[in-house]
Amino acid sequence: MKYLIGLDIGTSSVKGVLTDEKGEIKHRAFGSFSYVSPLEGRVEMEPEHYLKVCLDTIGELAQAADGEEILGLCAASASGNLVMLGSDGRPMTNIISWQDRRVNEEARELFEDLDHDSFYRQIGWPFGYRAMPLSQLSYIKKHEPGLIGMCSMAAMSTEYLYFKLTGKWGISPSAGVTYYMIDRNTGTYIGEILERLGLRESQLPPIMPCGAVLGGVLPEIAGRCHLKAGTPVILGSFDHPAAARGAGILKEGQMLLSCGTSWVVFLPAADAEKGFAAGALVDPFLSGSGGCCGVMSSLSSLSVKIRKYMKAYIDGTGSDFTMLTELARRSRPGARGLRLDLNADPGKRVLIASHVYDIARAIMEGAVHLLKDRLDALALYGLRADKAVMAGGPSGDPFWIELIEQICGVKVTAASGAFTGAAGAAVIAGIASGVYRDEMDAAQKAAAAEGDD
Repeated sequence: MKYLIGLDIGTSSVKGVLTDEKGEIKHRAFGSFSYVSPLEGRVEMEPEHYLKVCLDTIGELAQAADGEEILGLCAASASGNLVMLGSDGRPMTNIISWQDRRVNEEARELFEDLDHDSFYRQIGWPFGYRAMPLSQLSYIKKHEPGLIGMCSMAAMSTEYLYFKLTGKWGISPSAGVTYYMIDRNTGTYIGEILERLGLRESQLPPIMPCGAVLGGVLPEIAGRCHLKAGTPVILGSFDHPAAARGAGILKEGQMLLSCGTSWVVFLPAADAEKGFAAGALVDPFLSGSGGCCGVMSSLSSLSVKIRKYMKAYIDGTGSDFTMLTELARRSRPGARGLRLDLNADPGKRVLIASHVYDIARAIMEGAVHLLKDRLDALALYGLRADKAVMAGGPSGDPFWIELIEQICGVKVTAASGAFTGAAGAAVIAGIASGVYRDEMDAAQKAAAAEGDD
């Protein structure tokens, strides 16, 4: 048996899977990150800690292969984290998280006169003055300009992991979207952005296609993660496009609903203009091989909003989603007329004569109505789906699926939960290593394997 390793590197953790050539997940692994705050508002991670968590996760997966060949390793991520390295390849800074709040008006001062609509169509994401590495580099240019001149590489954390694994730098346009510096149309860095930041292109990872083999695992790192030296390391994508690959969401009319801290709708679209007209995020996805781009729209912090209402009216902690669904099942559709707007803070509002069962159902239905509103808005631009795959925390609970089907009018199935992005990264590795012809072949083989069970 031969295997593939896929990683999904997120904000708080790294999730990994070991899959066989049929796409079946044989082992799952998980590692948590810890952050430091050297000054108020700063959110950083020590580079060695980051590497240890990632390499330990890879090592657990590699050991689960029990000596069998691993054909390739690929990571998907929504990084947005910045680390700057010196000429010796060692970090000059901690890894600065996208959650860091040191930035104020530095990016606005540098980029206020930018043509934001043109920029949006180049990047695929609307411009933001606190937009991850772009804003962090703007801060550094103003307050620590010497760092930019001295650094040999201004990288995101996932690319730093790739460098430590292979000794080589590389980034795909999809994984690099959070840089806010890569032109999605040309696959090149945007010279005007680099010039304003005072960066040279040589200080950024070379842009390569998603699925390109970056290099092999170095002998000096192989033992640390229980891989054979030379194991191919393959460039991955942004996390939601990877999850779409893992869930087999590849064609128009399909939808991935990724339910993490925020709920993200991912829709394949043959025409990227539909996504731009809707003001959504637009990822290259499969467009490089003649397939669809990916259109994403986020219900920001929806899980946080659900927890706030749970804390106010259900259990005082907002942590037990199982309790929420168990209570909600005992209410009726419509929660006896109780409607809650989860975009409004619960505050000290008193829900007169409302039973806890109805409140629980109203919280869940409130979340799903926000989803329906977003789907209705996307449908105005021709972005529709009649089938959806749900991934992430709530996807394991049939009651959430039932509510979404009833309220949104789409057929919903569950994916590989929190590991769907990692499974999609394994698909990318499988295509690069010749296990699959393409994403459709991978989806068909996975469906056949599931049917055999």
